[in-house]
Amino acid sequence: MVFSTSLTGEKTRRIFMVFFVLASLLPFLLIIFVIFQYVLPLLAPDQINSLREIFAYSLMAALLIPLLSFFLMSRWIGSLEALTEDVKSKSAQIYKEEKEFKEENEILTLIRYFDAIFQTATDHLAEQKHLKELLSSLIAVAYDLTAELDFDRLFPLIIGKVTEAMSAERTSLYIIDWERHELWTKVAEQVEQIRLPLGKGISGRVAESGEMLNVADAWELPYFDRTFDQEHQFRTRSVLCMPIKNHVGEKIGILQVINKKGKERFDSEDEIFLKALTSQVGIALENSLLIEELLLSFNSSIRTLSAMVDARHPLTAGHSQRVTDYSLLIAREMGLSKDEVETLKYAAILHDIGKIGIRDAILLKNGQFTPEERAEMNTHPVKTKAILDKFHFPKGMQEVPDIAVHHHEKVNGQGYPDGLTGDQLPLGSKIMTVADVFDALTSRRDYPKYASGETLNGDPMPLPMAISILKKEAGTHFDPDVVAAFLSCLPQALLLYRGDHFPPEYVDDMIRSLAPDLLP
Repeated sequence: MVFSTSLTGEKTRRIFMVFFVLASLLPFLLIIFVIFQYVLPLLAPDQINSLREIFAYSLMAALLIPLLSFFLMSRWIGSLEALTEDVKSKSAQIYKEEKEFKEENEILTLIRYFDAIFQTATDHLAEQKHLKELLSSLIAVAYDLTAELDFDRLFPLIIGKVTEAMSAERTSLYIIDWERHELWTKVAEQVEQIRLPLGKGISGRVAESGEMLNVADAWELPYFDRTFDQEHQFRTRSVLCMPIKNHVGEKIGILQVINKKGKERFDSEDEIFLKALTSQVGIALENSLLIEELLLSFNSSIRTLSAMVDARHPLTAGHSQRVTDYSLLIAREMGLSKDEVETLKYAAILHDIGKIGIRDAILLKNGQFTPEERAEMNTHPVKTKAILDKFHFPKGMQEVPDIAVHHHEKVNGQGYPDGLTGDQLPLGSKIMTVADVFDALTSRRDYPKYASGETLNGDPMPLPMAISILKKEAGTHFDPDVVAAFLSCLPQALLLYRGDHFPPEYVDDMIRSLAPDLLP
């Protein structure tokens, strides 16, 4: 900056030019001084004139050099000034750009710094939100699973919840049967029941080893069977499979999720989440299996009680089971809830348990009862209730004794033991009444049957006659809606025992007339 100022300043430039001119003339002035001081005193006048001419021409010629130098110097100075201005301008621009760049870099650095802070905070918030969503999903799944104890409903519930929570295309739930050394699934989404031995396939190996298995492409595994995929036009790719354990660490099942949505495979986060899910599934499954085992034990006890009556009176063996099956068909036809159907089932299977309190002389009598014998036989519903009242039925089944005791009532109030009318009777009792009478009419008995004042023998009544009795007594003995529901499902009722209790020739014509597609 000092150099550029020294060259381009107007005053400085003038001084520089003066000194340049003086410097250019100084050699000539020295020559003139030397000639006048030392040469002229030694020369003659004619020599002085000659020298003066030579000096004049020489001086004129010599002056051309300073003038040319002055001209070139002026040009050089002009160029130098232009260069200096350009350098100055560029220097100022560079300085300005450096300053702006420095200021801009500082701002950008500050922006990037705050952006990094905000991004980190955003990432933490997103992670917290994601974790919160996962935890909420886990709690929701746990609540839904632990709230369901019914084994049949729990299976599809587990599969649906896990499929949704894991963002998978499909989920399979297997139960380990250690006695048969195999896995079985009661429900698998969109497919039929599957059974496979322990050690076979992905689930079989996980069941055997107890270790989690996470693969990106199942088809690359040498032990993966592609048959299922090929038959169902499905492509199994990523698979995450884990064992389900009970509270003491025993393996009770396998949970397998297939084809992660949006990713090539299940990651470590999926593994952690599925492990948490399997813990909840294990609790729910263990509770459900325990309930199922208790129900099996309860059912076994109930059927054992029912079998006691069959053992005392072999001729009516199977009656309670048939009444139960017919009653359940009617109940489903009428749209009863699952709990109502379950209650009716136990009432039907136990409706004649009171007959164990009837003397053999009456219970096993072959022939018509006397009025006294009939009166004693008619006490068996009350005895049934007395026995069932001592049972501790599960919540929702407390009506079993009341339903069972009224299976001989009539809707017109002419039945026994209490003479209740239709609006006073439980629907279950009215259903069971139709089922009980139909089985009695279509089964062999050791007492005569009656129809339209006619006394028949103890053989099964012809089906058309039995049906006509149900229709005729609808509104007096039977509830009309129940009779209509039973007649709607009659072909299924006959088909249940065709070839067993019913000879084919006894039921085939009726089945063909009502539902021809049911028989070949």
